[in-house]
Amino acid sequence: MRKNLLLILFLLVSIEGIRSQTLSFEYDNGGHQIVRKYCAMCLIADKQASVDQPAAKKEFPPPEYQVKIYPNPTKDKATLVWSAGFGAMIEKVEYIAYNFTQYRELTFDKRENKVVLDLTNQPIGMYVVVFHLNTGEKLTYKILKQ
Repeated sequence: MRKNLLLILFLLVSIEGIRSQTLSFEYDNGGHQIVRKYCAMCLIADKQASVDQPAAKKEFPPPEYQVKIYPNPTKDKATLVWSAGFGAMIEKVEYIAYNFTQYRELTFDKRENKVVLDLTNQPIGMYVVVFHLNTGEKLTYKILKQ
């Protein structure tokens, strides 16, 4: 009889422990708290944090817009290669010295899908290659001359 009473008492205590006090918060996209809820008798299952899956961020530039540059860093010439679909979107290509002392437009043939940047007579430093697209976007890539 005593064991049964202890078992019943244990079950009542454990069932009562399933319910407890809880605070829950909700946040907007900027991370600001917008809702604070208090629940005096919430179930443990209600306490589980509901984490929304973040929206998949789109990679920019997308893989089809990627430009391969080799060798980088370079001592004299660097080759820039891109896909044929991306080549059709390019309006002009220019390179700028990192300290903005030089600005030059590169001539290229859209059918070749590549351009060779000759930095042989240029000083050592960082150069930025800018691709101007017909969508109005600009893609920039850095090249280091040793």
